[in-house]
Amino acid sequence: MYTVVPMRHSARLLLVLLLIVGSLSFAPRAYAETDQPSSWNIPRYDVTAQLQPDGLARVTLDLDFDFAHEPGLGPFIVLPLRQEVLDDPDVWRMMDVDVESVTSATGANTNLDYQQESGNLLVRVGRQGTRFTGVQNYRIVYSIRGLIAPNHAQSGLDEFNWNAVGLGWQVPIHNATVRVEGPVGIERVACWSGSRFSTECQSSQDGDAATYAASNLGPNRGMQVVAGFPAGTFIGAEPRYEKRPNIGNMFPVTPLTGGLTGVLTLLGVGTVLHQARRRGRDEAYVGLTPGLTPVAGKEAQVGVAKKSPVTVQFTPPKGATAGELGTLIDASADNRDVTGSIIDLAVRGHIHIDEVGKNTWQFTRLQSREPILPFEQALMERLFRGRHRVTTKDMRDKAYAGLLPNTRTALYRQVADVRGWFRRRPDLAKATALGIGVLIAGAGAGLGFLLGVASGWGLVGVAGIITGLVLMAVSGKMPARTAEGSAVLAQTKGFELYLRTAEADQIKFEEGIDVFSRYLPYAIVFGVADRWTKVFEQLAREGRYQPDMYWYGSPHTTGFFYGAHFGSMMDSMTSAMSSAMSAAVTSAATAATGGGSGFGGGGGFGGGGGGGW
Repeated sequence: MYTVVPMRHSARLLLVLLLIVGSLSFAPRAYAETDQPSSWNIPRYDVTAQLQPDGLARVTLDLDFDFAHEPGLGPFIVLPLRQEVLDDPDVWRMMDVDVESVTSATGANTNLDYQQESGNLLVRVGRQGTRFTGVQNYRIVYSIRGLIAPNHAQSGLDEFNWNAVGLGWQVPIHNATVRVEGPVGIERVACWSGSRFSTECQSSQDGDAATYAASNLGPNRGMQVVAGFPAGTFIGAEPRYEKRPNIGNMFPVTPLTGGLTGVLTLLGVGTVLHQARRRGRDEAYVGLTPGLTPVAGKEAQVGVAKKSPVTVQFTPPKGATAGELGTLIDASADNRDVTGSIIDLAVRGHIHIDEVGKNTWQFTRLQSREPILPFEQALMERLFRGRHRVTTKDMRDKAYAGLLPNTRTALYRQVADVRGWFRRRPDLAKATALGIGVLIAGAGAGLGFLLGVASGWGLVGVAGIITGLVLMAVSGKMPARTAEGSAVLAQTKGFELYLRTAEADQIKFEEGIDVFSRYLPYAIVFGVADRWTKVFEQLAREGRYQPDMYWYGSPHTTGFFYGAHFGSMMDSMTSAMSSAMSAAVTSAATAATGGGSGFGGGGGFGGGGGGGW
C-alpha cells in the first residue's frame, strides 16, 4: 500500500525559486525513462473506473505490454498529483492517489518502485535483472480522488472528467477502452482523443455505466472521458486545493518594503556596474599610437585603453588567423569564427572543399607546407576523425557534437594563453560573472521566500534578484584585453574597416596572392563576406581580376563567382556542425485544468503517461 502525501515545504521552496529566477511560471517536470525501442507497443489498454458516492474512483488498469524482441524490465506509469487551475493561479487542484496492487496474468515481475517529484507520482513495475520479451500482461489497481467537478456551471451536472490516457505515454497504444461505473444513472457522455483532446472518439451509455473506445493513440496522444451525473450525486467530492506560491501572493508591495527594496537594488546594481567598468577595462601602451607595440627589448608603460579613431589597414595583423581575430574583436568564439577557421585552412592549402549535391559539401584533407597552429591542427583532427574525406552530411552525426564547443574552447585558449591578448580567458571571465550573478539571484530568491513566509517582507529579496540579473547581463563585458591585445585589436579594426568599405577601385592587390581568397576568411568572421564577394565579382566582370579558386570546386556553376552559393555554403556548414543528433524523450506529464465543461474536450483531470524501462 502506498499513499501519496501533499507536497512539503522543501518542494514549495524549490517551486518559488523557479518562479522567481525563471519565467515566473512553473513548468512541471516531464518524466522520461531511457529511449523507448520503436518495437515496443501496447496492443490492449483496458480501464475500469468504479465511482463511489463520495467521489473516490477505484481504477483497474489492465494492459498488455508488447516488448517484442527487445527485452524490457516492465512498464512505468506517471500519475499527476496536482494540476494548474487556469482561472485561479494562486492554487493547485490536488489529486490523492493510492496504489493498491499490481498483478500479471503472464507471470511477469510485478515488483513496485515509487518516486514522487514535482507534483507527479512515478510508478515502475518490474525489477532490475529480470527482463521480458513478447506480450506481458499487467493489472494495476489504484484509487484516485479529485476527478469530479460537482454541479458544473456550464453543464449543470456532476461531471466525471478524466484523462484516462494521459499525454505523457511514450509508446503507442493501439486500442484503448474505458468503462465508467457510477452510483446512479449517467445522463450524458463524451470522449475526446489526440494531442489536444480535440478529436471525438466512441462513447455510449447504458444506465449507470458508460463505455469509451479510441484506437491508434501514438506517443503523447491521450484519451479524455466524460460522464455527467445528476447534480448532487456525489457528496463530499468537492475538489481539494492547496496554495500555489507565486509573485502576487508571496511578495506584497508596501511603502516600507518597496522603499527598502529600492535602496538595496540601487546599491547592488551600482556596485555591479562599478566592478564591471573596473574589471572589464582594456589595457593599452601609453604614449604609442594605437596599433603599435614597443620595440623589442624596450619596455613601455601600460595604462587604461581609450577610444581612438580607426585607421584603415590593408592587411591583417601579421601572423594572426581569421578565427583568432574574430575572437579578439568581440571576446567571443562563435560559429562564424569556426567557419572562418575552416575556410582559412582551405585557402592555405590544408583542405579542399567541393560542392557534391544540394546543400552538401565535401571536405578533403590535403598535405600543405603552409604553417598550421596547434589549435588549427586540433580542429583538423576533430573534423576528419582519422578519415581522408568528410561531408556536411557526415557532420550531422552525433559524433561531431563536440566539434564546435571544443574548437571554441581552443580559440579562447589561443587568444588568451598563447597570444596573450586577454588578461584572462574570455569564456572563463564571462562564466565567472554569470555564475556569481546566478548565485546572487538565487540567494535573493531564497531570502525573499524566507522573509515572505516569516514577515511578509519577501519583496526585499527582489533586490538580490535584480542585482544578480544585472551582473548576468553585463557578464559579457568582463573580458579585458592586455596592452598587446589592444594593439592587435586596433590593427584588426583597421583591416575590418578596409574590408567593410573598400570599393572595386580601392582594392590593394599583392603579388602572388589571390587577394579575394586570402582575405575571405577574415570577411567571414567580420560578417562582410557577401560584400567582399560582390566587389570581386564586379572586378571579374570587368576583366580586371582573374581569380584562382584552387581551394573550392563546384560541378554545376560556370565562371568564377557563384553568387549566393558562398553565403549558402557558410550557413549550411555552420548548421551541419551545430546539429549533431541528440534524442531525448519528453512528455507532458501534467495538463492544465480550467473552468470549461469536459463535454467540449480540451483535457480533463488526471492523465500523466508512461512507457517501458
